[in-house]
Amino acid sequence: MFGFIKMLQQFIRNLKSNKRLWFTTILVLATGGIILSTFLLISTTNRISQSVYVKQTSDYELHLKSLEKLVERKLKHMAIAFSENEKIVESLKIDDKDTLQIIENTFNAQMKESENNTLLLKLHSAANANELRDNSINASIQTKNNIFGIKVMYDGIFYLYLYPIVEEDKVIGVIEVKQNIYSLKETFSSLNQEYAFLLDSKMLPLLSIQNRDQMSLSIGKNYFLNGSLYDSASIQYLTNLDNVTLQKIAAGDYVLTKEFYLNGIVVRDVNGVDIGLIIMGQKSNQEGSFIDMAQKMTNQVIMIALGLIVSLLLFLF
Repeated sequence: MFGFIKMLQQFIRNLKSNKRLWFTTILVLATGGIILSTFLLISTTNRISQSVYVKQTSDYELHLKSLEKLVERKLKHMAIAFSENEKIVESLKIDDKDTLQIIENTFNAQMKESENNTLLLKLHSAANANELRDNSINASIQTKNNIFGIKVMYDGIFYLYLYPIVEEDKVIGVIEVKQNIYSLKETFSSLNQEYAFLLDSKMLPLLSIQNRDQMSLSIGKNYFLNGSLYDSASIQYLTNLDNVTLQKIAAGDYVLTKEFYLNGIVVRDVNGVDIGLIIMGQKSNQEGSFIDMAQKMTNQVIMIALGLIVSLLLFLF
């Protein structure tokens, strides 16, 4: 060990005696150290940025679930209010189709007039043996349970809340209150965030011809979009999504491009069937966004590192 130290000291003395070799060695070591430190610093910064994107992806999912919880609570309160209306209860009990139709039409017309036409009401009498009921309606009648979830229906795609009315341990009818799935787009837009629902192509036959025609934009191989609800910029980035990107989003990963940060969640209906994909995210160049801050942080680290290298070169020469 002692001999190695003496050899190292002798090597340093020889270097110092040769000024050109000494400064060249110092330059190489210093430059190498700065380059290594810069690499580690940039790598660490990139890892932190990726952690931010991953965390943001989970935050988007939590945000969506909290909004859906609010929708469920609102629809439940509305269903309970209808269940306390004696006229509705009596009409369901005797299957008074005309009265039930008038109540439905009146409520739905009021919602349309108030520009809140994302909400709709439907009343189902258990005594109506001729009604072609959906499986979820039958399940609510048989189990006497409330049901909430997403459903592709003849008149659109909705958040659905079913509330059975029970008298003497028997279901006399089901109150169906539903809200259009696109209603959440307004909330995301108010936060300068992106929201789009892509419908799986296998669900198209369940829609009416009119609603099917609205889902006119093909996204990848298996999804369709209602293009009338989005601006040209949103349509452009959505139609540019390929199958690999869509599969990546469906798997819970995020996608970062020059224009957008995107993530998403697979949508399942009340029966557990995959019916589509919700895309969420925001524009990359949006001032004050977490993407903007992460990119600025990375750029600042790179500029600082380059500044250190330039300063070293100026100092040595």
